[in-house]
Amino acid sequence: MRRIAILALVAVLALGILGFAQELGTKDRPIRLILVPSTNVAVVQETGEIIAQALYDLTDLWIEAYMTPDTTAAVEEVRAAEGDVFAFLSTKVYVQAYEAAGGLDFRLVSVRQGYTAYWSGFYARRDSGIESILDLEGKTWGYAYPGSSSGYQYPNITLARYGIVPGDPLETGSHNNSMVAVYEGDVDFCTGYFSAPKPPLWVKQMGLQWEEHMYPELGIWDPVNGELYTGCCPWEVKDLRLAVMDSYPDILEKVSVVGISDSIPNDGVSFVLDFPEDLKEKIIEGLLTYIHSIEGRKVFGNPQFYEWDDLYPAGDEIYDVVRKVMGISIPER
Repeated sequence: MRRIAILALVAVLALGILGFAQELGTKDRPIRLILVPSTNVAVVQETGEIIAQALYDLTDLWIEAYMTPDTTAAVEEVRAAEGDVFAFLSTKVYVQAYEAAGGLDFRLVSVRQGYTAYWSGFYARRDSGIESILDLEGKTWGYAYPGSSSGYQYPNITLARYGIVPGDPLETGSHNNSMVAVYEGDVDFCTGYFSAPKPPLWVKQMGLQWEEHMYPELGIWDPVNGELYTGCCPWEVKDLRLAVMDSYPDILEKVSVVGISDSIPNDGVSFVLDFPEDLKEKIIEGLLTYIHSIEGRKVFGNPQFYEWDDLYPAGDEIYDVVRKVMGISIPER
């Protein structure tokens, strides 16, 4: 009986070793793609699965897309990974996951409308008399929540740099709520994400686009005549006002952009540190091939997903500015 028990134990251990030794990227041991919640959770999950299938077709690697229920869960998934995870993490979540995991290998930054960064915008009613950040002294401030990079942290630093002390704050719970609070006159100004105005195609084909030093409502609002721009080539609004335009169709006439913060680096693609280098290179090549295809550009560019137009090579150092804002030490490299 003792000999039989020993043989059984050996068999169990052997099966365990064989299971553990399954090659990463196979059906029995798939690579995991970690996704964070965005505008539409169901669409993010579905899109992640489409991308996983496309990568399989390009690389023969089995990949499972996992939509985490919240950003805290995304950080934990990365922290607990055993060399089998890569992720599409938002800017702040990436920095948090890097700290929790003791490091990550960041490889690709996303591109939206030709930019690898976004900004925090300062918004106020056009009839408020507020024309710039310098006019915000003592004014009531609406923001989503203190942990929001574009809603609070970056604007707070920008206000401090200008020596501006705002009046009573109102924590609204979301960027959209902040914009509505300004529209309704519940606060004097609000802060939230700002994306550059999009030029008409023929303008873009000439190599022209909005730059950080330019008027933030270029091609949208005519500051001379005080009205929406109606010239030959109006530009498309892509900032926070767009998010509430269906419910408030006159939002552009009522609310202006009175200033922006310094740039904030976009999200992107990162790998856990012990992810095999050869598989990492396959996935990077596959992602770049797919996003440059007609189908891939449509999938990644879905506004209900992450709205990525392209991916550029980049390193972890682009997030050092975010670490400074969050009060986190710059890692040694």
